[in-house]
Amino acid sequence: MASNLAVHFKRISDGRVLLADLDPLTGTVSFLLKLKSTYSFLDALQHAESLDADLWKGLVSSSQGVDVLLPPENPVDSIQGLRSAAPILEFARRMYDHVVVDVGSIYGDWTVSVARAADDVLVISTNELPALQATARGLQYLESSGVQRHKTKLIINRFNKDAGLNKEMIEMALHTEVHHLVPSDYENVQRALLDGKVIPSTTAFGKSLLALSQGLLGKTGKEAETTKKASSGGVFSGSLTGLFKAFSRG
Repeated sequence: MASNLAVHFKRISDGRVLLADLDPLTGTVSFLLKLKSTYSFLDALQHAESLDADLWKGLVSSSQGVDVLLPPENPVDSIQGLRSAAPILEFARRMYDHVVVDVGSIYGDWTVSVARAADDVLVISTNELPALQATARGLQYLESSGVQRHKTKLIINRFNKDAGLNKEMIEMALHTEVHHLVPSDYENVQRALLDGKVIPSTTAFGKSLLALSQGLLGKTGKEAETTKKASSGGVFSGSLTGLFKAFSRG
């Protein structure tokens, strides 16, 4: 989800885009995009006071026109002392037009620091009952942690109308509007993951993610195409989107 949104942001706006995998334990962006680097967001934190454009260039990788800040390869040491992602995010806001952040858990000081800094917080679930119960608890946790509820947007991934709850039932159960439904498109998603590529916008999943991206950027399809054709250098409001996985993995 995060990887595809970041690439769509790049194609729609033609601005500078950062994809930051800030999951200290189970970050998968490097694996999915087939990227490898000796540096991670921990190095950015360590050098937060001296970050500049030259140093930052050495910390990030690149994929499909998007800069990528990778997670550490060693998950054992990466959770020590992580309290706030603010130093990274504040620098990223100055460097990029749009920033997409992926985190591994909805809980903890680290995640809350990302959510508080975000313009939009995408809480991602599936429509199965156990996942939705976990999502409801996650939404309550974010709100009790000072994350403004109006920033959170519920995204239902792998939606299958023949299995699980429908949109109306989800909204009734969680007392929350479903912002977007992403259809189940297993074959195309798996093929893209194996190839390390973005899921084509001609697929059901790709079309849905494109529509979500346009909505987050406040652009219609026609406006997005016009922007893409225009020269870069336009003024874009910075968008920092936190993606929170709150679905059952088992």
